[in-house]
Amino acid sequence: MEAVMMFITLLGGLGLFLYGMNLTSEALQKAAAKRIKYTLGQLTKSPFLGVIVGIIITFLLQSSSAATVLLVGFVSAGLMTLSNAMGVIMGSAIGTTLTVQLIAFKITDYALLLVAAGSVMFIFSSKRYYRNLGQIILGFGLIFYGMGVMSGSMVPLRNSEFFINLILRLTNHPIITIIASTVFTGIIQSSAATLALTMSLVSHGVVNFSTAIPIMLGANIGTTATALISSLGAGKEAKRVAVANFVFKLIGVLIILPFLKLYTNLALLTAGDVSRQIANSHTIFNVLITAIMLPFSFKFAEFLTKIMPDDKEDRVVAKFLDASSLDVPDIALWQTKNELVRLAKIIDEKMLSRIMTLMEKGDEEIINFLSGQEKKVDALYVAIANFLTGLVQRNLTEEQSEKQVMYLNISNDLEHLGDIIYGTTGLAGKVQRQNISFSNEDWQELMDMQAKIRGNLQKVIEAIAEEKPEAATEVLKKQPEIARIEKNLRFNHFMRVAENGGENIESSSIYLDFLNNLLRINQHVVSMAQATLGIV
Repeated sequence: MEAVMMFITLLGGLGLFLYGMNLTSEALQKAAAKRIKYTLGQLTKSPFLGVIVGIIITFLLQSSSAATVLLVGFVSAGLMTLSNAMGVIMGSAIGTTLTVQLIAFKITDYALLLVAAGSVMFIFSSKRYYRNLGQIILGFGLIFYGMGVMSGSMVPLRNSEFFINLILRLTNHPIITIIASTVFTGIIQSSAATLALTMSLVSHGVVNFSTAIPIMLGANIGTTATALISSLGAGKEAKRVAVANFVFKLIGVLIILPFLKLYTNLALLTAGDVSRQIANSHTIFNVLITAIMLPFSFKFAEFLTKIMPDDKEDRVVAKFLDASSLDVPDIALWQTKNELVRLAKIIDEKMLSRIMTLMEKGDEEIINFLSGQEKKVDALYVAIANFLTGLVQRNLTEEQSEKQVMYLNISNDLEHLGDIIYGTTGLAGKVQRQNISFSNEDWQELMDMQAKIRGNLQKVIEAIAEEKPEAATEVLKKQPEIARIEKNLRFNHFMRVAENGGENIESSSIYLDFLNNLLRINQHVVSMAQATLGIV
């Protein structure tokens, strides 16, 4: 019975620790996500700068896995090369050690005070800044309280003959210890939790320091599991980033393994406290392998690209979206914006730009091309809508919820644009079958209107991409002009039909249907402009 209670207490302490980590990470992500986007966006080709950025981002996100997920999105989108990402991966490994250094401080006696203070700030503060700060303090309080609970549950193990014999066997087989630690860390998806548990075991004399080092090495490999799993359904670029992260840690462990005794003795010299010694060993390991691997980062990236080449059939519908980033709503919304801009450019550059050629020639090649683009638009719309729906279960701020609704409206308008443009192929078919032609005046007026509508769509794309409300306002101001042009075109057309004695009625019908399609396209463009301004 005592063993069962000890196990329950251990699990409870681990649960509090992981929940505290999650709370702290969530609050830091809310506060820092926008800065992280800017920092990654400004990343240069310098691997050393990448390391610095990786340290900062991982510490702010409190998760090397979350940092790797961001890298997957950037590399997949072509905003960063795998070579650039290598530096950030190495930096994220060092960044996660800062969390373990904080955990090594013995402040478990004040853990409940942090819980109380954080809870009060989180519950009673009306301002988001203080709520986030309260959540961070509450999270750290639960982390340290969870450590205290885990530590207390370890005491009976000092007198357990079975456990002592098990630890002695593990001490003599460091590779088995590394594998066990890798699996355990992969399951709980937190190297910090594994090391916190190890600190408790060592501080109570249950595990000796020689065993703690292989556990630390295994935890470093195990923490790469999240990124590996999240990359399974992604493209080759994403898989390369995840594999690079795993291989980087594995190579580091293989480098240290032959010098395990020497490394253990070195870690013992860094501090007098065992918790600090474990934290230092973790930091030294990641700094050391970064120093060794950094000069070869470009070569390593080239090697991974060669052994994991792009496949022609490797087609990921959405280029920017990554389901793992849903846990960081600001990043998820930023990815959605990029995907919407990509979708809008497909409609503008590959569909709307060809609509006049379609009506003029209407050949099978253009129709087939537009059919393929329309299917791509539909697939992207479904991917974006599903991605945004996945955000519903997250604790979104009011601003984030407004953006989510705005992006859903924009994606819906874009999908309708694709349908309208492709629907014009039916009119083009009639033009060809019945050998219909428009007057030069009719044709020129249609071309002028199409050019103005394209200009409006490009302004809306600018408004979405650069978050420029003035660009959207400009589109709304032009709405009366487009409506006036459409009425003038109808009037001019009817006048020309009357002058010709009512001939070519079939041509007139197709002309008016096409004009109506252009007007419908502009209405959806205006709807998108309104959405960017919060008019839904």
